[in-house]
Amino acid sequence: MGFDDLFEIGDIDTFLNKAQEKCRHKLRGKTFAGMEKEDVTQEIMIKLYNALDKYDAEKAKMSTFVDHLIENKIKDMYRKCMSEKNLSVVNAVQLVCTDLGSSDESEGTDTALTLGHVGFAFENFEFVTDIMENMKLNDREKEIFKLRTSGYEFVEIAAMLGVSKARISQLWKAIREKYEAL
Repeated sequence: MGFDDLFEIGDIDTFLNKAQEKCRHKLRGKTFAGMEKEDVTQEIMIKLYNALDKYDAEKAKMSTFVDHLIENKIKDMYRKCMSEKNLSVVNAVQLVCTDLGSSDESEGTDTALTLGHVGFAFENFEFVTDIMENMKLNDREKEIFKLRTSGYEFVEIAAMLGVSKARISQLWKAIREKYEAL
């Protein structure tokens, strides 16, 4: 049975299970910085459940309604993942310092500092900003640089920005060339 039939007969449990499977299918191959796919799925399902009373059969079929809602919520979740607050934690850089001041030089103590946590988030952001300014990147290149250094793949960046993977590759090549020219 399709979404329209399930909704019409009032079988909401089966309807939501089918929507959850569709959502999981759409999320295959996608990653969200600092978020598990199951968390994203749950966010989408909550949005869908809350939006069911807004459905108007005269405007669209239920299958179209569900499809658009899932796609829009995935885009919202990408935006949420790219927020500065989320990225400062997700993109924390671990620095390992070896204490060479010990009495036995063959034994060093490793101390780990994580940028992006307690007082270091500003330094991490400032470091990335300095790199972008010194490379004289335009706004689009800055956006791609931030996303790429956040761990996103070219395909994911292309999907978020609504361009082809090839275009992102071209822009990334230009960014690398500017970096090498420094």
